[in-house]
Amino acid sequence: HSQMSAMDGMTPVSELVKRAAKWGHKAVAITDHGVVQAYPDAMSAAKKGNIKVIYGIEAYLVDDGVPIVSKAGDKTIEDTFVVFDLETTGFSSKNDKIIEIGAVKIEKGKIVDRFSEFVNPKRTIPDKITELTSITDNMVDDKETIDKILPRFIDFIGDSVVVAHNASFDVSFINKNCKDLKIEFENSVMDTVTLSRFLFPELKRHKLNVIAKHLGISLENHHRAVDDAKATADILLKSFEMLREKEIIT
Repeated sequence: HSQMSAMDGMTPVSELVKRAAKWGHKAVAITDHGVVQAYPDAMSAAKKGNIKVIYGIEAYLVDDGVPIVSKAGDKTIEDTFVVFDLETTGFSSKNDKIIEIGAVKIEKGKIVDRFSEFVNPKRTIPDKITELTSITDNMVDDKETIDKILPRFIDFIGDSVVVAHNASFDVSFINKNCKDLKIEFENSVMDTVTLSRFLFPELKRHKLNVIAKHLGISLENHHRAVDDAKATADILLKSFEMLREKEIIT
């Protein structure tokens, strides 16, 4: 290691190469921790000392991929799934509010139930959100607030695996509101974005409408919760067929 290895080397690489050559070594290896800054100096010193440099590195490997399923436990694709989607007043689970919850329940490969509720956010819906979702203030003003609707949704979920497209976004809103209302939410979570990346690596993008088109699935009223949830459920069911063919069931 050269001085480029933090906390594990003090000698400049040029001195190390020079010393190795003086001792008659034909080659010397550089294996600094996670860096390659010493390579240019090592190459220069090697030319002067007529010695070969073996360029190496002690690399750090980090599993930074998003899992398809978090809190998986012993669940399989034969379990019950609740595929859901939210519409919100913005992108921050801390500062924005849920305005619509849509979900479908899957049992034994079939959609058996639906959940669809508007939520009164007790604030004005931004124009850009209305343009995106077609949800207006008039549509939510007379609806119940999240403290009434969320407990019903959690009851609808039960112990099912919850599924969403880009699940980290939707689940962050559920987690925030469950925490505020002191409701326990510890279900397994599946993300159809990462599932799509696994099954369809040929796709450049993995947006809901792109995957739906790729699989020939109808997606009406995109950016409305219950319609997006239904399309996501159809994608999930087709994905399960492909997983079974690969003999992947957990």
